[in-house]
Amino acid sequence: MSNTENNRPTSIEDSGEISINFGEIFRALNKFKLTIALIALLFGGIGAVYSLTLNNEYSSVVKLLPEANQANNQSANLGGLAGLAGLAGINIGGANSNVDIINPSLYPNLVESSPFLLELIKSKIYNPKLKKWQTILDYLNEKNENAPLNFSKILSGEEKITQTKITQSVKSKIGFEPDLLTMSDRESSAIGQLKAAIKIETDKKSPAILISAKMSNPIVAANMTSIVQAQLTKYVISYRTEKANKEMRFLQDRQDEARKRYDQSLFTLSNYKDQNRNPFLNVAKDQEKKLQYEVDLSFNLYSTLTTQLNEAKIRIQKETPLFKVLEPAQVNYGKSSPNRLLITVGSILFGLFLALIYVFFKSVNLKELLS
Repeated sequence: MSNTENNRPTSIEDSGEISINFGEIFRALNKFKLTIALIALLFGGIGAVYSLTLNNEYSSVVKLLPEANQANNQSANLGGLAGLAGLAGINIGGANSNVDIINPSLYPNLVESSPFLLELIKSKIYNPKLKKWQTILDYLNEKNENAPLNFSKILSGEEKITQTKITQSVKSKIGFEPDLLTMSDRESSAIGQLKAAIKIETDKKSPAILISAKMSNPIVAANMTSIVQAQLTKYVISYRTEKANKEMRFLQDRQDEARKRYDQSLFTLSNYKDQNRNPFLNVAKDQEKKLQYEVDLSFNLYSTLTTQLNEAKIRIQKETPLFKVLEPAQVNYGKSSPNRLLITVGSILFGLFLALIYVFFKSVNLKELLS
């Protein structure tokens, strides 16, 4: 016998190869097929019951198109030149580059902020179940479950702490009233629900903004979306025009003062002329010139402030951003979640997976399987 024949492996084990005995696997599956089916059906039943305990949720979407920022457009047109000039300490962005603007990419963070939501829960919304208007805070703290099977416990209790108590307690210790954001239990619960229900998406490829709300009632979902849209646009407009509004109010106050000063100086001059109809003395003439000078000065000041006030009003109009509603909120009666069929099928597959693992380790002989 040759050396080649002596070195040839006599079995699969000698060659180091492992083969799987599928016949052993099929026998184990056939033996425990009833157990596997029962476990899968059990998990499927649990998943089906669980899906029935979930509330039906309806969503509504608003597509919003904010006004393009001129400052950003100018920077984009300048390209890398603006960046290089900025490194050199040169500002070539023009006057608009100093305008502080909320970028649309920050809208999600803005809507999720507690101050925004605290203001939002004060808005009123129509409750179709009670057929009346109520605040969002009151609506979210009511039982709004609509699941086919409802096992939720009714939680009730008084508020543990109020904003007034916290503020007064801290004020008594530090000597002044701090700028603290405090919430009651009802407010905290409502804000938590709103953070989970409201969603804002910004498309990087287009300037459109999608605002959606998911609630247990389709009418409430549409109303909630419209309210969020209105408050968001109101907040952005207020932010953009806050400085110009302060300037306008300041000029308005100064104009009122200048008007009073002009009226008073004009009355004084007229009264002096009435009392001195035939002035012969130089002193009287000088006094009349002095009063006339005061009238002219007051009028010039009043005229200048009036011009600046009109310019401030025009500047507010220019800085007020525009929002175009591409797709308004609609009442969608088709529920968006939960997908009970998907939950049930997923539970069945999960139970089937666990059953196969159980059967594998219980009945399969690894030595025979790998022989």
